[in-house]
Amino acid sequence: MTGPRSVTRPAHKPIPADATEDLSRGGALDRAAARGPLPGRPVAPEFRHLRLPGCTLLSALGRGGMGMVFLARQERLQRLVAVKMLSADSSRDAEYIRHLEREARTLATLAHPNIVGCHDIVTTAEGTFLIMQYVPGQLSVHDLLARFRVLPEAVVARIALDTARGLAHAHAKGICHRDVKPHNLLIHREDPQPPATPYDVFCTPQARVMICDFGIARETVATPGQSPATFGSPAYMAPEQAFDPTHVDFRADLYALGVTLYQLLTGRRPFPGETARDVLHAKRSEDLPDPNASGVFVTEEATHILTRMGASDPGRRYHSYAALVSDLERWFGMHHATAHGAILGRYPPSFWRGLAAGTIAGALLLAALGGVRLREHILPKPISMASTLGYWQGDRSAWRVTRADSETKGAALTGLPLASPLGLKRTVEPGFRVRLRMRLPSDGSASCALRQDGADRLALCWSRRNRACAFTLHADGREVPVVEIPEREGLAWLALDLRLQERQVDVFADGKLRAVAPLSHGLGKAHLVLEVRDGHVAQFTDIWITEGR
Repeated sequence: MTGPRSVTRPAHKPIPADATEDLSRGGALDRAAARGPLPGRPVAPEFRHLRLPGCTLLSALGRGGMGMVFLARQERLQRLVAVKMLSADSSRDAEYIRHLEREARTLATLAHPNIVGCHDIVTTAEGTFLIMQYVPGQLSVHDLLARFRVLPEAVVARIALDTARGLAHAHAKGICHRDVKPHNLLIHREDPQPPATPYDVFCTPQARVMICDFGIARETVATPGQSPATFGSPAYMAPEQAFDPTHVDFRADLYALGVTLYQLLTGRRPFPGETARDVLHAKRSEDLPDPNASGVFVTEEATHILTRMGASDPGRRYHSYAALVSDLERWFGMHHATAHGAILGRYPPSFWRGLAAGTIAGALLLAALGGVRLREHILPKPISMASTLGYWQGDRSAWRVTRADSETKGAALTGLPLASPLGLKRTVEPGFRVRLRMRLPSDGSASCALRQDGADRLALCWSRRNRACAFTLHADGREVPVVEIPEREGLAWLALDLRLQERQVDVFADGKLRAVAPLSHGLGKAHLVLEVRDGHVAQFTDIWITEGR
């Protein structure tokens, strides 16, 4: 096990250039867990019988391509670990198990801040288990895409540099990942709160990208020329992985990382296609496109790097990780210096005094002309509270964050049958606006409420029976009349806007004032609570909390 490392870094906050200190994998994680509830969901009944020597299962973190992932405590060393239990199909594949054991032994020799370590591989009568380093934060690069859609180039450069450093270290040990993609890039964050902006992802010295699932991803696609042993995900894999898998080397990882960076910069994958066959054939004949062609602006440095990483011919890609890391350091350094004002020294003080005076005068003029419209353009758009369960408290086991549908942008909170109420951690108070959209795909009912000290100060309930909708509103236990809200089909959304005042709440639905709910006493700090009261499922999306109008 590696101990803490001391490194030199710039004394800047937004995006630390290197964050490799405090790498203790034991006590620090236990202390982090002690500060709040453990991540994940309770272990399902079908897994509670599992007995893993030396480990105690604490919670279920999720399900991956290879099976279930649990959070566990390794008793002898008193540290948190991630335990990956192979699926039944994988456990029965003797050749795959032998391959996995070889990779695990090799990974155990890797000690790098940008690689998730492998501690052990254990086979019992109940299956095969990988004991991995636990990465706090429960946040992946894929989660960042779901939350922000597009990331700033400075943040993408940091992700690229961290990932390339980890891949370079593994390559030096003879390991090729073969499945680089956003899901397999985790963010080490000990901050329990999800990032409010992309720049918050790396705002602490310990934050960094960590690559997981080295050589153990088992996804396959049935395409011409691809052998059953081929590793990789069609959307990200290099063309040679599909059509010439016997000649795959580290340059395939470079290609997959290039596709990932393209998606982070543009919010879309570079080779859209209806099938995996279409995507792979396009990659075989086309290079990674210029991100600028998708309508976003990226620097020449970014275009140069992606062009070399994403060449369809491996011979035209970077020939070494040293060359790639050098270019990435230059790219990231450019953003790092600019972000921290290094450019200020290039001009005399008189220039900056004149620019400041002109800027202030122009801002005052625009404010007079634009008013609220100027404020809306300058201030960053708030983050939707539907983008992650990390914003919410309560029993979250029957809630999921999913894409609502192909016509609805962004993520949605989906409450399954028997879901417990979900409460927003952040409080609201008079002067705040609460905006959200909700829908009932089938018969049932759902509600959103403002709960203060355990009591609902305001509750709006939507019920659907035999395709007929009914809406009821209560304020401090008394029913409040609601102006008729039009009927809507099962997949149609209801847009709500609650404007909080000290003694009343104005309720807007679909942009129109539908009710004024008087309160019996002053409204204090309250929590937004979502509930599926009965029926099959309810969904909530575009949940915005803002101050003022």
